[in-house]
Amino acid sequence: MSLGERIGQYRRSLGVSQEELGARLGVSRQAVSKWETDAATPDMANLIALAKEFGVSVAELTETPEQPKEEKKSQENLRLFLFPILISLLTLALFALGLILWTNFRPDTPPPAAPPPENTASNGDAAPTRAPVTDFALIWSGGHGHAEFLELGTQETLFPFGASLELTEPEEVLDTDFASMTAHRADCGAVSIEYSHIEDASEPDSEIRKWENIDALSTIVPGYATPRGIAPGSSEADLLAAYGDELVYCLKEEGYTLVPHDYFYTWSAFADGYSTIFFYVERGNVSGIRMERMYDLGNFYTPNNISRFPVRDGKPDFSLREEPEREPLTDTRRVYTAFNRLVTDNNLTVEEQYAYRRDIFTLLPDMDWWELGQMGTAEYQDDAIFALMDWLTRQDPYTESEILWIQLGCTAKGLDGAYTDAYCQLLAHIFFYDPVTFAKNLNLDGLTEEEKLYVLRFTAYDAEWHPAELQTALDTLDQTLTIGYFTEQEAGWAKLLRLYLTTPVDDRYELPKSPSELP
Repeated sequence: MSLGERIGQYRRSLGVSQEELGARLGVSRQAVSKWETDAATPDMANLIALAKEFGVSVAELTETPEQPKEEKKSQENLRLFLFPILISLLTLALFALGLILWTNFRPDTPPPAAPPPENTASNGDAAPTRAPVTDFALIWSGGHGHAEFLELGTQETLFPFGASLELTEPEEVLDTDFASMTAHRADCGAVSIEYSHIEDASEPDSEIRKWENIDALSTIVPGYATPRGIAPGSSEADLLAAYGDELVYCLKEEGYTLVPHDYFYTWSAFADGYSTIFFYVERGNVSGIRMERMYDLGNFYTPNNISRFPVRDGKPDFSLREEPEREPLTDTRRVYTAFNRLVTDNNLTVEEQYAYRRDIFTLLPDMDWWELGQMGTAEYQDDAIFALMDWLTRQDPYTESEILWIQLGCTAKGLDGAYTDAYCQLLAHIFFYDPVTFAKNLNLDGLTEEEKLYVLRFTAYDAEWHPAELQTALDTLDQTLTIGYFTEQEAGWAKLLRLYLTTPVDDRYELPKSPSELP
């Protein structure tokens, strides 16, 4: 079974949709769909978040294979064979070391010559420096027990910059505003690297010069530490002791940033331009580290006493806290807030659920769908819009008032193109749900003549694509007209609605626009 199939199986066992799982993780429904179809692979941060949601370990989720018993046995035999040889080599090494020490430290022996410089590799290329020169580096123990590191800034070699790193998924390459530069994102499992590749020739016929700059480094894996020894898993107390009052305490920002966290600290300094380290803290421990060259932002993460606060004597200082200026909430913002609370917060009371649902329906006529798309954190603007459309379609049972608010919303701002098609589907769905209430609402004064005409055309536009459901709804209208349930005015609108629903689309613009025009 592939990783995608396992993700889908665990999601279905939780009884949640792709959209809901994506909302919990802070990614789009399309991202979850790509994972489940193996069109894309979640990075390490998302794998950890998925494992938490499913209540399993990352190893269980990815089905990381254990070492076969035969391989373990062969390795054990190899160790038994090599052990006597290693003892002999160690004895010889100790003897040689003693001889060297005796020779070098005799009073009549001159000091040894200085060792040759170690800044060149065997092939003559520049070799990486032996230790970071700034605090903006990640250090870890390599496969042979030797310390390795990566550091922000210009690199002496191209990717993987002299480190023993391998890509765990295809590298992302993006064009930039500069013809000579491309932006790269390399996921190497434990470390995520963002770097720029530059190719430049100072003269038209000169040799092209290539170099790369590391712009950001991220990790959520213990053992990958800053030069001051802070790594994922370090305690908040250790972090404060290592960086002291130079840290800035930051409230959690909206959106999903690297790893789930309660708040984060930043540490900034000038190193060939300002750079910043982000220490994400969850439950008193560092859960992830990101370091980034800030470029145009400069020393952006300074205390503002609103969302970022100075650290005094090892504690955040809230004594000068200020309230942020409250921007007026638009109707679209209120819909966006209510929708997000309903789909992401499982701890809402019944009263809160009712209040948020009411906000969404009553504000539909006054919102701007295009503005809603700009507010979302989804990968594409359309995702937020179609997510709300889909949610509205799945909210039965509907009250009579909610049906009316959906009818009123057909002329809201920003409904064009594909958004209009989606709203036509919503109107047809509501009509099929309750044809009688749908027809009765057309007689209410709350709808203008223009809005009523839009409702007729939009509903008929999509309803014809569902002939079985349409026929059932028409039968219900006919029965209601026969028994005299409608008032005379309501019956007029029911007949006009029926006429639009049974007339071919090309002929609808010649139909009457009100019941008074019916023959």
